[in-house]
Amino acid sequence: MPAPTEAHRRSPVMVWGVVAAVVSAAAGVASAVAAFTGGSPHPSAAPATSVVAPAPAPDPATVATATAKPVPTPAAEVSVRWTGKVVLGMEGIDLAQVPPTKGDSLPFFQPAAQRSGSSGMAVRGPSALWTEAGEPTAQGCRDLLLTQQHKEVDVVAGDRVCVADGSSPIGLLKVTKTHYSQGSYGELDVEVTIWNLRLKG
Repeated sequence: MPAPTEAHRRSPVMVWGVVAAVVSAAAGVASAVAAFTGGSPHPSAAPATSVVAPAPAPDPATVATATAKPVPTPAAEVSVRWTGKVVLGMEGIDLAQVPPTKGDSLPFFQPAAQRSGSSGMAVRGPSALWTEAGEPTAQGCRDLLLTQQHKEVDVVAGDRVCVADGSSPIGLLKVTKTHYSQGSYGELDVEVTIWNLRLKG
């Protein structure tokens, strides 16, 4: 059998050398690719995602305070100057006096009573019939006299009439009974309320 040649004896060493060279070249290629792309040969982690929390809902109490409108201050209640029962005749009464006095000479005071037609009665003088459902007030009567004033108004028992004469205080007559045949021009039983509020001044 012939002895192995020098080439046969070195062949395993050459094979391993070739393998090492191939592996080294592959590693170099991978490093070059990574350097070219600016990355790493290993997969990078997914980028972090930032979460923006929604703005908190406005406080209902704060919103109510910011949008609430100022409540107007109620007007001060007008005090009563005098109240009582009066028989109203043609001579009228002076609303400026406490208690109101009846006229005793011409010209007579107003408000006054007078006949109306063949059987009715009227209040003579600056007056306005209260037709609202609620109780009359001083300011309500003043507004009524400023907008719906008459020289006289026909009345029946149960009517309420706002009255004032010139710069006198404002008054209210509640008619409780009518008397067509009494006195010179008829008479009215009235409940009088006079307030510390004037139509003028």
